[in-house]
Parts: sequence; C-alpha cells; structure tokens
Amino acid sequence: AGLEVGGTRSTAYSFSSQRSREDRYTFSTHSVTCSHYGFRASTTPPLSLEFKKQVDLLPSHYNSSTKIKYTEFIHTYGTHYFRLISGVKQLFKKSLCCSFTQVHSCLSMGVAVGLGKVKLSSVQTSCRSVLQNQDSATGYRSGLHQHFTEVSGGNGWLGEFSISQNDSMGYMNWLKSLKEHPDIVSYSLRPLYQLVPNELQKAAVKAAIEQYLEDNAVKKSPQEPHCVGYTPNVASNCCPLHASRGTLSVTIVRAWNLKGDPVGNTDSYAKMFYGSIYRRTHMIRSNNPWWNAQYNLGKVDTHLGLKIEVWDEDLNFDDLLGQCVMYLNQGTHSFHCQAKRGGFEVKYTLTCDLHLTGNRC
Repeated sequence: AGLEVGGTRSTAYSFSSQRSREDRYTFSTHSVTCSHYGFRASTTPPLSLEFKKQVDLLPSHYNSSTKIKYTEFIHTYGTHYFRLISGVKQLFKKSLCCSFTQVHSCLSMGVAVGLGKVKLSSVQTSCRSVLQNQDSATGYRSGLHQHFTEVSGGNGWLGEFSISQNDSMGYMNWLKSLKEHPDIVSYSLRPLYQLVPNELQKAAVKAAIEQYLEDNAVKKSPQEPHCVGYTPNVASNCCPLHASRGTLSVTIVRAWNLKGDPVGNTDSYAKMFYGSIYRRTHMIRSNNPWWNAQYNLGKVDTHLGLKIEVWDEDLNFDDLLGQCVMYLNQGTHSFHCQAKRGGFEVKYTLTCDLHLTGNRC
C-alpha cells in the first residue's frame, strides 16, 4: 500500500522526519549489539484478568459505531505482543548525510574507530573528510552529516563518542555493566487479536487493528529522483554537484566628484576583478562619468570577493583613484564605495544554481 508503520513513533523516526522537512537527506543506521539472554513466550500465554475483562466489554462487531471502543482498547494494549525476546543492550548510532554512496561505509569505519575496534591509520584517505564532517563540495565544515545515538541497557554512558579518533573508554566501561543491567534488543511480535478467545471479537479486533495501522501509517519515502538531460551543476539524482555556485552579472554604474588631474576633467575608467575574471570599462572624460557597463560573468564561485577599481588614464602612468572589495549575496543589490575624492556605484545580480539557497548559495 506504499505505507510505513513500524517505528513511526520512535525517536529515530522523529529525528529523520524533521531533517527531511529541512532538506534532502540519505539516512543510515550503524549498530553494535551484545546479546546475553533470551527467552520464548508460550504459544498460548495466560491472559491477565484485567485483559480478559476488557475483551469481554468489547462489542461483538467492529464498525463505525463501535470504532471508539476498539480504538481505546488498542491505545491501552497496542496492536502486537512479544513472542521472542533477546537481551541485553544495543547501541545505535543513527546518521544522516548527503547522498554520496561511499558515506555509509565511511561512517561505519568511523564508528569502529571511535569504539577502538580499528585504528584511524587504517581509514582510507577519502573517508577522512567525511569523518571530520567536512563537505567535499564546499571545502568547509558545513555539516555534511548529523547524528544521534541511542543506548539500550547498561549504565554510566550516554553513547556519545567521536568518529574521528579512538574514544572508547566510556564504551568499554559500559560493556562491563550489561549483564547486570540488561534491556531488550530484539524481539518478534504477534498480532494482538490472536490472544482474543471469542472468534467474533477476534475478527473485530483484527479489523480494528488493520484500520488503526492504516490510519496511523505514513507514506513511504519516494524513490530517489532521476534528472534526465544535462543541467549545469546538477547530478543525475537532481542534487547539486557543488555548493556555492551561481550566475553573476555586474554593472559598473557611475562615479561622482572624481579628481584625477589638478586641471581639467578626469579621464576616468573602471576595472573589475572576480577570481580570474577581469573586465575594464571604456574611458569617459568626466569627473562624473556614467559607464553603465554591464558584464555577464556566467557561472561563478559565490565565496569570492568582487573587486572594483576606479582609475584616471594618463600618458605615462594611470592613477588609482579608489577601490573596494565586496562579498556578494543572492539577489539584486547595489553598493557605493568611496574614492580618494568622490565615490562610485556598482550593481549586481547573483542567482543561485538550481536547488541551492542562502546568501552564498
């Protein structure tokens, strides 16, 4: 039916659901399990007096008029019961990350490093930036992955540890406490209606459980999207290949009250630098030139600074009248810079690549 039911009330599900509303993520679970005990429940377990009493109070049939009674019963006793139980403890380190296929194996290696099972020197170089939470697309530690840890059983340790260095002291002490402080780590379930002795009520409870599961299920996560055709900086799964990318156009608008020569008007022009990109306006003989020179720079790295210089053209050596560097934000903006005398105005438009957001894309 395209629905998910199991674990939808868990902390892990809440964690992943919240992150999925923020952005697109791929989730992975890493676990370490130590099993010391186990038992199997009877195929015909004795029913408590209270449970039998509540079953006897149920209507004989399940329909819209009796739904409330059955829903209250399910809220009290659930939809399934334990059949096979194993103990003790389990450690989950649930991680989420961008959708790089190698990240899961790198994180698994990081868990082994943190718990002292392997040495960091054995980790592939390509995994080092992942374990340090460094985004290879940006080169910055911008939160490639987040994680939280759940611990069942034992005591004296919350489950937090580094995945980029040996951080196993708490883990080793916790292992020693497991036999005295067990917890359930695995079990098999049977539907609750199998415990109802009356056949009519059994069928009614079965119908109520099926309806309850349908009402409380969530839709399964959609399949990984696939983008057809070529779009710059977009991978086949429709995710950006690199962050901090956009399209930039710059207009060097004008200058005012320039003074390049002691006598007469300034032979004024402007230069623009953005990374390796260089542009120069035409010269205007005026102390108040209007260049309105527009330059489409195409795809750029948005972390770079835009440098503008205003010059006075002379026969021998040109004179620098003023300069400034501006770091750009997404959208259309204008800014003014001061010269030695007067100032100048620049306008720009920065458009982020597809699926990139924020001031610097």
